[in-house]
Amino acid sequence: MKKLNIAVVGAGIYGKNHLDAFSTNPNVNLVAVCDLNKEITDRVSKEYGVKGYNDTEEMLLNEDIDAVVVATPDPYHKDPVMTAIKFKKDVLVEKPLATTSEDAYEIIEAAEKAGVRVMVDYHKRWDPASIAVKNKLASPETGKPVRGYMKMDNIYDVALNWLKWSGKSSPVHFVGTHCYDLIRWYMGCEVTQVYAVGHKGILQSKGVDTYDSITAILEFENGCTWTVENAWIIPNGFAKADDGRTEILCENEMIRVDSQKRGVEFFNDNKLSTPNICFIQRYEGRVLGFGIDPMNDFVDCILNYKPFMANLKDGLEAELIAEAVHKSADTHQVVKIERR
Repeated sequence: MKKLNIAVVGAGIYGKNHLDAFSTNPNVNLVAVCDLNKEITDRVSKEYGVKGYNDTEEMLLNEDIDAVVVATPDPYHKDPVMTAIKFKKDVLVEKPLATTSEDAYEIIEAAEKAGVRVMVDYHKRWDPASIAVKNKLASPETGKPVRGYMKMDNIYDVALNWLKWSGKSSPVHFVGTHCYDLIRWYMGCEVTQVYAVGHKGILQSKGVDTYDSITAILEFENGCTWTVENAWIIPNGFAKADDGRTEILCENEMIRVDSQKRGVEFFNDNKLSTPNICFIQRYEGRVLGFGIDPMNDFVDCILNYKPFMANLKDGLEAELIAEAVHKSADTHQVVKIERR
């Protein structure tokens, strides 16, 4: 079987996961890595034995590449994605596809004209718990979904220390779009309108101008209503960097998921930790888990002409919801989702 020549753009926190995944995938030649930070590029290119670049276009001009992975910070996906499309390369982009619907539409139009495929890494679709919920909702015995609740929150450190660009993002774009995408996948239909309220001031007082927390109500075409909560102000002493829960009330059954506790607890003199054992695990040179599965799935879909589990439409719809949530929180008005 032909191997896929892949380059990774963005070698930061999450880009490292892509580098680990593709350097161990037997169907991939990891060819190059690109990052604006030369210090990072030099270190990573040496560690993985690949060419290092600080300019995406220069990399694509000089290397034989089949597909490009974009793992840059959330607000900076568009430019490298558009560059890859210009060179007619298939793309795997980290979520969100873009942080404005205008950018998302522009990416879609460019990809369609170039005849390339773009997958969005909404990796929670690969979570075994999510797949179990999806299958349960598809069962006729479960009945119609009536009401849903989902929360995904992060500790303070995410906004204050981990992400240097958090002021250009929000809990809505960073974790909320995960929720919107997953709920759309569960429902199998689209959001019609949203109403949201938010809180600002705490992170602003610490130098990050963004929302502390936003609560959104999403109304779907099938009549189901969802409440979604996202925040960046969980105390740093929490058992892990994020907290997530889901509850769905259906006609005949109720579904409940606790994504914070995965059945393993670690204790020391300072705190309790509850690792997400299903997400990404490294062992004896192998990288496993639902955080890695979409990366390997991308390769399989490209090599074997299979449809993506999360495509450009999915990326656009999550962004349309995110924009509507922000607009509603800013204006205190119900916002209808408008599509072109």
